[in-house]
Amino acid sequence: MTPTTNSPEPRSRALLRYAGFAGIGAVVTLLLLGVDPRRLAGEPLWLKPLKFFVSSGIAALTVEWIVTRAGGAIGRINACRSVIAWGFAFEMAVICVQAARGVRSHFNLSTPIDTALFASMGLVITVVVLAAAVAVFLATDRRSRWSPVERVAARWGMVVFVVAAFLGNLMARPTREQSLAASASGRPALVGSHFVGSAEGMTRTMPVTGWSLESGDLRVPHFIGMHAIQILMLMAFLMRRLGVPMGAESTRRRTALLGGLWALVWGAALGQALTGRSVVDPGGCGWLLWGSAGGVLVCIGSMLPLGVQRKEVGV
Repeated sequence: MTPTTNSPEPRSRALLRYAGFAGIGAVVTLLLLGVDPRRLAGEPLWLKPLKFFVSSGIAALTVEWIVTRAGGAIGRINACRSVIAWGFAFEMAVICVQAARGVRSHFNLSTPIDTALFASMGLVITVVVLAAAVAVFLATDRRSRWSPVERVAARWGMVVFVVAAFLGNLMARPTREQSLAASASGRPALVGSHFVGSAEGMTRTMPVTGWSLESGDLRVPHFIGMHAIQILMLMAFLMRRLGVPMGAESTRRRTALLGGLWALVWGAALGQALTGRSVVDPGGCGWLLWGSAGGVLVCIGSMLPLGVQRKEVGV
């Protein structure tokens, strides 16, 4: 009779494989930037695929970092890993194919094929976001090897990530000009924009990011929210390295406060963008944006000195 064993289920390597694929894709698109002079929507054609390869690769590695310390539910977490990896791969395939064709991947309703690709990207990335949230919350339950502070950081970061991801749908709303074009012709070629208060390709932008210097840009709050989990987890990592007590209730409360303040920064940036104000000219929302950003820095400053002091005295 063969003895049974209770060995844990093997962990999936799907996210690590995708991260490697994203790294190769980033190198290839960086090279294409140098050899393909075409431009699209006011920026180099291959800049968007490059940014998406880098961003999705970082997201995949972040989720992988968190779930590798899960204490249970490995089967469900592995399923989420596969969904995230294949979802990212599908999105990047569409973005690269559309770039090679010299057409937009997002907001593009020019042809039935373009419309179907844009719609499928929206559906797939929704599933990816939900899978990432499920994976992180399963991996940070009480059975995990994360400390209470790290669990708070991961969950706060994921909440902001999910809200920012879904409110990214604001970019897909038709602009006033697009609505007028639709009423005149019956079918607009484009529906949606990154910008609030200016047209695509008609505003001065920052290098690399492409954020508008003259009007609202919904990519600013999208970026702040989507990278909340990296910021909060790196902050928790730094606290651990400095010897901050990771099980203390006071540290856990401060970490939750930091997560709330980061959410406030995101909300202020969103409000600023929706009012048509540039990130370099925030107007009336500036006091809230910079005030909440200052609160983040004060909160961080209140948490780190304790760790430095403990390290100096050898605690």
